[in-house]
Amino acid sequence: MKISIITVLNTVNYGSALQTFATQNFFEKLGAEVEFVDYWRKDQTVKEQIKYIVFDKKKNILQWIKKPLRDLLRVISVWKAYKCFRGFIKEHIHITAKGYNSIDDLKRDVPEADIYCTGSDQMWNSNWNQGIERSFFLEYAPVDKKRIAFATSIGKTAIDDAEAAEIMPLIRKYDFITMREQSAVNILNKYNISSEMILDPTLLFSREQWEEHISAKKREKPYLLVYQLHQSHRDINFDDVVKRIANNRKLEIVRIVYSYADRKFGSKVCCPSVFDFLSLLYYADYIVTDSFHGTAFSINFNRLFFVVYPNSYSTRMDNILEFAGLQNRRFSKETEDGQIGQAMDFSNVNDKLNHRRREIYYRFESFLTTSEESTERGYI
Repeated sequence: MKISIITVLNTVNYGSALQTFATQNFFEKLGAEVEFVDYWRKDQTVKEQIKYIVFDKKKNILQWIKKPLRDLLRVISVWKAYKCFRGFIKEHIHITAKGYNSIDDLKRDVPEADIYCTGSDQMWNSNWNQGIERSFFLEYAPVDKKRIAFATSIGKTAIDDAEAAEIMPLIRKYDFITMREQSAVNILNKYNISSEMILDPTLLFSREQWEEHISAKKREKPYLLVYQLHQSHRDINFDDVVKRIANNRKLEIVRIVYSYADRKFGSKVCCPSVFDFLSLLYYADYIVTDSFHGTAFSINFNRLFFVVYPNSYSTRMDNILEFAGLQNRRFSKETEDGQIGQAMDFSNVNDKLNHRRREIYYRFESFLTTSEESTERGYI
C-alpha cells in the first residue's frame, strides 16, 4: 500500500523537518510505502526569500545604514538554511520526482497512491499559511481514493464563519481525521466532524528511537539551550527568563538561530544540521523555548525546561503540557527560584507516552489493514 503525504516540507524549521522524518518512519513501520509531495509554496523558495530581504523597508536612517551588511548576512543565512533543510529532505525523505507549486500543478499530474494524507504541522492554519492552502486539504486527490489527516494542526482555538464555510466541506471529504491538539478536535466537533487527538509525530518516536539519529555531543561545558521562534510573548520578557534561569543554574547560554544577522545574546549556533539540532537539545542541562517542538523534545528527552508562551499559537503548548501533566513548566510571573532548580520526575509522562504510542500504532494498523482489504476486493 502506498501513501502520498503532503506537508509543510520545504520550509526552514527544525520541527517541520523532524515531524516529516517521524511520519515517514511511523507509516513505514506499519508496512506502507511512503512518498511525500515535493510541494513548494511560493514564499518558501530561495528566490522569494532573497527578494523579501532586498526589498524589506527599514524604519529609520540607522537601519538603512546597517541594511547592506544585515542583508548580506541574511542572504548567506538563506543559502545555509537551504543547504541544511533541503539537504536533509533529499537525503532522508522519500519525495516525488517532480516538484509542485500549486493546487493546479497537483491536479494536472496527481501523484499515484492508494491513500492520500494531509500530514502534521500547521496544515490547516490559514494565518500561518497566508490564506487557505487548498493543496493541504487534498483537493487534488482522486475521488475514489481514501483521504486521511495525520496529526494535522489548526493552531488556534477558533475560526471565523467565512473560513469555516470554505474549509469544512473540504474536511468532510476525509475518511479518517486525527489532530495533534484537543482544540482542533473541539473546532471540528462544532461542525459535527469526527476526529481524534493523537501525539505529534515527533512524540511517536521514543527517546531511544531518536537516540539512534542524534549527533555526538558538541559542547563540554554545561549549558542552557535557547530555542526561540517568536518575538512577542504573553506578559513575560523572554530574555529576562533566559538570564534568570542561566544565572540561577550558572549555565552558559547557547542559542539556536536561523540567521547570522541575529543579534540576541548568548553563544549562537546558526542553522546546525537537523541531527545536530537534536544533539543540542538532548545534551542540554536546561532548555528555554517558545516553540511547540522545542517543548515536545524537552519532554521526550526528559530535560529540565521552561516554556514561555508566545502571543500567538500557544494552544499547542497548552495541549502537550496538559497531556504530560506539566502545566507548571509554563514560565509565569509567579514562577519562583525554587521551582527553577526543582528536579523533574518524568516517569509518569514516559509511561503515558508509551501507552499512547501503542494505542495510536494499533489504531492506524487497523485502519490501514481494513483499507488494504477494501482495495483488494475492489471496494475503493
